[in-house]
Amino acid sequence: MITRQRSCCHLRSFGDLRGFTLIEVLVALVIVALGVAAVMTSLVSSADGTTRLRERSFAEWVAVNRILETRLAKEFPALGSSEGKASMGGRDFQWRQRVERTAIDGVVAIVVEVRAEGAPDWLVTLRGGRGEDLVVSGDADALWDTAMRTPP
Repeated sequence: MITRQRSCCHLRSFGDLRGFTLIEVLVALVIVALGVAAVMTSLVSSADGTTRLRERSFAEWVAVNRILETRLAKEFPALGSSEGKASMGGRDFQWRQRVERTAIDGVVAIVVEVRAEGAPDWLVTLRGGRGEDLVVSGDADALWDTAMRTPP
């Protein structure tokens, strides 16, 4: 006589089914929510840092441009302060430039501070210098060209 055996996967009643309780599901959801909140906080912090770094980079370019314009001008810069505005990367910046004496005769320090327009704090302060020996008088181009130019 052949007898049939029950399959191992066949359940006799619903009482044999096991699952998660409501408390276990809620605890799991709280853990996932805390993890997502931590990741979101990290992403926001990273985005703020990137924005601040971009703003500082643009401010530094404004300061470098001011120093280069002062160094390449035909006239030797006068001692004192000046202020102005510049745009870089679609942003507006305020700059303040001071030309100061140095311990070396004939050399001045150029100090440029830059901040976002309307911001209270300076983002960047750069120092450069210029010496009188680099200034070429007359119609010659400063620094690299001593050829005489005739008016057009």
